[in-house]
Amino acid sequence: MRTNKKSKTNNFKLNNYLISTLLAIILFFLIGLAYQLFISNKHFYQTFVGDTNISFLTEGQAIRKLQSKIDLRSKQKLQFGYAQGSFEIDISNSSPLLDYSSLNSTFKTVHSGTIWEQLNNQFLSLFFPIRVSPVVSLNLDKQFNTIKTAVEKPAVDAQLAFDEITTQEGTPSARIQIIEGTNGLSLNKEALQREVIKFILNGKYQPQLPLKSTPPKLTTEYIMQAKKVLENTAQSPIKLNFENSSWTLEAKQLLALLDLTSGTGTPLNKDKIYLYLERIAAEINQEVQEGLFEFNPATKKVAAFRLAKEGRKLNIDKTYQLLTEALNGDLPKTIALPVETVKPKIATSDINSLGIQELLGRGISNFAGSIPNRIYNINLTAQRLNGILIPPGEVFSFNNTVGEIGAATGFKQAYVIKMGRTVLDDGGGVCQDSTTLFRAVLNAGLPVLKRTAHAYRVGYYEQGFPPGLDATVFYPSVDFQFKNDTSYHILIQTYTYGGNTLYVDLYGTSDNRQVTLTKSVVTNQTPPPPELRQDDPTLPKGTVKQIDWAAWGATVSFSRTVTRNEEEIKETFKSIYKPWQAVYLVGTKE
Repeated sequence: MRTNKKSKTNNFKLNNYLISTLLAIILFFLIGLAYQLFISNKHFYQTFVGDTNISFLTEGQAIRKLQSKIDLRSKQKLQFGYAQGSFEIDISNSSPLLDYSSLNSTFKTVHSGTIWEQLNNQFLSLFFPIRVSPVVSLNLDKQFNTIKTAVEKPAVDAQLAFDEITTQEGTPSARIQIIEGTNGLSLNKEALQREVIKFILNGKYQPQLPLKSTPPKLTTEYIMQAKKVLENTAQSPIKLNFENSSWTLEAKQLLALLDLTSGTGTPLNKDKIYLYLERIAAEINQEVQEGLFEFNPATKKVAAFRLAKEGRKLNIDKTYQLLTEALNGDLPKTIALPVETVKPKIATSDINSLGIQELLGRGISNFAGSIPNRIYNINLTAQRLNGILIPPGEVFSFNNTVGEIGAATGFKQAYVIKMGRTVLDDGGGVCQDSTTLFRAVLNAGLPVLKRTAHAYRVGYYEQGFPPGLDATVFYPSVDFQFKNDTSYHILIQTYTYGGNTLYVDLYGTSDNRQVTLTKSVVTNQTPPPPELRQDDPTLPKGTVKQIDWAAWGATVSFSRTVTRNEEEIKETFKSIYKPWQAVYLVGTKE
């Protein structure tokens, strides 16, 4: 009986404990729910903007509280002092504006997620305050500029100075001195603005005017490096020697080669030194002279009519390295200039062992009716081609061989095709030579690598020949190129006959290749547009001057077959010529 009574008592106590625990949980949940409902539209506990506590305030209440405090602080004038005085910043004239988007963003962030995540955020805020840092916009430029003008002091670059002195021996000498640079002073606008914003948000600021020291572009340390280089040279000038010539680099000359503007890196100005060395190179360098040769068909020998001559060239990169090491005191002050010998491609002594023994191919063209300047340019170009030797395996470039076409290189004005017009320009007639060379290359069976037809059919190139056998050049973009794919050298020989016929002969050693050219096929012929007459106020009235000539448009093609050692190579050359209108200038000048 006692046992049953004791058991009932224990059960009663357990039931009371469970009921109390359940009631406590329910109460805790109801309190949490009530708090959650209370805080759902309010900022969490320990939420601050600057020194303003906005805990348990709605977004609108928080903004009004903040704005009220900002309005009050915006009427203040802040004093900022420095050693020479002080300045006043009137916040009311700066139009302060607080961006509340960060406040709204923080509110949404802590209130997002599940109820348990929000409870966790609220729990963390008990120990870690939530601090919001909104963006504050200010217009302080005018006030800052006034302060800037008053306090700023520019930095002064360090300088080198030369004094002429007389030594004890009575000889003049240069003494190199340094005028030290000084730091400047400038207003740290960013730091000053941060202090004003700090006051608006927190009611506190640092009254010391934020200034920063600005070093000179050319510091004393940098100029000392330059002084050291100059002193080394002043005590022992640098001499650059080549054969019987010598160039002395003294301290005053070196001063012009120093970099006294950037303040970074080495004081030696590489660009200036290279210009100095290039002037020396101009006195030393000599272009290599390739031999020009003439073939005698009777003796089958090549005779030199201009001997090959070695060239020389100063290695500027290596000279710069030697010079800088000497200036830094790492090498002796006397430098033997590194001049390199440039060998000609073919030594004159070897000319009769090059395999120049028979005619490989000939090109012919006529230029009757050419104006004197055109004939002059044809002959000048032929001279520059004549005697050229092309080693086996080498690609011949017309432009590289003849060089730039212009008045400065000896050419005269004659008619050329330029920018869709026939106009007078330097070098008219040069294409007569490239066309004739093209024909020689075709007949010799050599590979043509680059060839461009003229824009329209030119009458000169069809005097006694079918259309499509022309090749235009325009330095430096449009070139004619072919390859010597024989095992021996090829010699170019040029000459004129009868005053209006140009010949280009290619000599070498035949490998018994056979060449067959088909007849030109002309298709898609198009008549020229009607003639065009244009008024020209520079010509006398009644004068008519033709500046362009009519030509039919057409597509022209022919084929070449080259057979060598049972190998057969076929290729087609195609030219598309535009129809060309005649153009006349009609004088209108009274």
